Amino acid sequence: MTSNDFGHINNLGRAHTNALKQTWIALIDAISKETSLQGKQIADSVYGDELFRAVGYDNPDVLILRWLRSRKWNVNICVSQIIQTLKWRHDWGVQELIANDERAISQEEITTGKTYFMGHDR
Repeated sequence: MTSNDFGHINNLGRAHTNALKQTWIALIDAISKETSLQGKQIADSVYGDELFRAVGYDNPDVLILRWLRSRKWNVNICVSQIIQTLKWRHDWGVQELIANDERAISQEEITTGKTYFMGHDR
């Protein structure tokens, strides 16, 4: 599979383009309902922040298209699962973990075997 396969950012049919637009609209509406915020305030909300941090330096449409393809272009399921993912990212502090890297993990957690460090001896 390449980035030019059908359903990817540079190769969208009319139905896929419409699904992408509908997903963005539905996602903004869902975030608005979750946060009781409107308009530009959504981007500064917890979910808006998590969404755009998840995107990173990628094209936001690429992330949404990945979700849509994995959900067989079902906009409602896609939006529901994106919202669940954003909640999970916030509840589990994904951004703090990324920002603080391994130094923030307590030695107690490391000794339980929950973590794995890739590295070399000496």
